[in-house]
Amino acid sequence: MGKLNIAIVGCGSISQLNAPGYLDNPQCDVVALCDPVIDRAVAKAEAWGINPKIYSEYSDLLNDDQVDAVELLTPTYMHVDQIIDGLNSGKHVSCQKPICSNLDEVQRIEEVVRRSNRTFRITENFLYYPPIVKAKTLIDSGQIGEPSLVRIRTIRGDASNARIAVQEEAHKWRMDENLNAGGTLYDDGWHKYATAIFWVGEVEKVTSIVSERNDFTNADVHVAGSPVNECPSAAIMKVKNKDCLITIDYASAHELPFKTKYYPVDEFFEIVGEKGIIWVTRCSGESLDLPPLMLFKEGLPTSYYLSSDWIEGFNGAAKSFVEGILLGRQPYMDIGFARHVLDVGLSVYKSSDMESVVYTSL
Repeated sequence: MGKLNIAIVGCGSISQLNAPGYLDNPQCDVVALCDPVIDRAVAKAEAWGINPKIYSEYSDLLNDDQVDAVELLTPTYMHVDQIIDGLNSGKHVSCQKPICSNLDEVQRIEEVVRRSNRTFRITENFLYYPPIVKAKTLIDSGQIGEPSLVRIRTIRGDASNARIAVQEEAHKWRMDENLNAGGTLYDDGWHKYATAIFWVGEVEKVTSIVSERNDFTNADVHVAGSPVNECPSAAIMKVKNKDCLITIDYASAHELPFKTKYYPVDEFFEIVGEKGIIWVTRCSGESLDLPPLMLFKEGLPTSYYLSSDWIEGFNGAAKSFVEGILLGRQPYMDIGFARHVLDVGLSVYKSSDMESVVYTSL
């Protein structure tokens, strides 16, 4: 295969971040767009300066032999059938996180993935964000010794400061407990669980406190304390076969506008080892006037001024999917990694509900 023909399925808000990495990649062409709202797909084609086929039905797109692969940017409750149908039709499949709502659904997907000779992965842009990738390199090269703690904090700021407009229907399904398995700790939390596991390994057990999320009716995703916002919340995790913990916490400063080109969220990452400390000082937000990555070792700080625009993670994810197919190698994250991240996320809720430690299904 000399060049990959890809279709983008779902032309909502997140496509603004996922699509550029494909549009600018000389190894692929975006040959089709699919969205139930035709005008939305047409508008995206015009904005991106391309002339693709436009589909309103996913099944029709899957019958298009010109399409080699699909990037699914659709609501989570649609993922199971869309992934399975895509693989069964002979397409390579990349799907927006979270993979699905429960482990039984993962099992259905996994059975098809194991039988298929096509590439499947869950799109996880954080694993390609340059400061996070560099931190992984520093950890693996022994720069800080054996890690003992990963600390990830997320603060949700003033929603009116968002630079990526989220369409109303995207909020609507997220507020329906029959369609959405959780709120912030399920959706955004996926990024944080995946990053920590990427750095230090699989999670054995979880203990957590999650803010009440028992009333989805007429809730506002932006309001502090809403069932989708889930702030404040915190989780502590034990890494399997290591003396290492992961702490992940969420808080709301909903009257505070953050400096951002994307979403009104500010993140800070810290990895503590026996010989040093690593900081990743930004991601989607850019509140701190610090280098994107810092290493503290032997009493001296080392600053790394590498590309830190959040969209670079999306671009890297697109490149990895294309190259993975063309070169025959598995990109991050495969079905096993995705299963474990979902397991961890669901365990966070279960631990809080039961007020006890929960072991993952490793």
